[in-house]
Amino acid sequence: MSTTTADPEVSMSGRFEFPFRHLVIDNWAEPELVRAAEVEWPDTNWPFWHRYECGKLATKDPLRFPPACAELIRRMLCLRIGELMGLDDTFADWNCHGAGLHTSPPEASLSVHLDSDHHPLTGWQRACNAILFVNSQWELDWGGAFELWSADGRECLKRISPRFNRLVLFEPSDISFHAVARNTGREPRKTLATFYWKKSSQRGLRPRADFVSGARG
Repeated sequence: MSTTTADPEVSMSGRFEFPFRHLVIDNWAEPELVRAAEVEWPDTNWPFWHRYECGKLATKDPLRFPPACAELIRRMLCLRIGELMGLDDTFADWNCHGAGLHTSPPEASLSVHLDSDHHPLTGWQRACNAILFVNSQWELDWGGAFELWSADGRECLKRISPRFNRLVLFEPSDISFHAVARNTGREPRKTLATFYWKKSSQRGLRPRADFVSGARG
């Protein structure tokens, strides 16, 4: 399987349309604040993690967010998605449904999939996702890259490494197949996530993430 891989050591800041709309901003927040979030990050035994079969850990309860994490999430929720991504009439979900703190322990990965396309409680249409990479000492050979795949979910076309203080936004449409490469390192991969929505009269088709059959885990 052929891939196109961007050099992770070169600044990737900018908006891209290939293979689907996404934005990368390096050095997004004050480094001290992101390091504080890393230091206060709950360990893998924290009782408030939701544990997925793939090994991923997540918490979406804003009342559980540690202080520095809560501040970074607040700033992410205030992003001007219309200006940054060209997506009008979007708004943030301050209840952080499905968002918040995400951890991928060693050996965890997330197979190729499309995100759910609507909010299960409100019916809002999902418009944009934001991910902030928190690990300050992540090594490139540990994997954990955010992968952007082709519209049929068959080929990885771009990898974005989890570089410290790198913010990634992307539009989760019906062709936005993506994945997270296996964490082959010795420490958990730590990310903060926020989601943005828009009102729609159309009924969504995916109440939850839709994984490609046979995709690697």
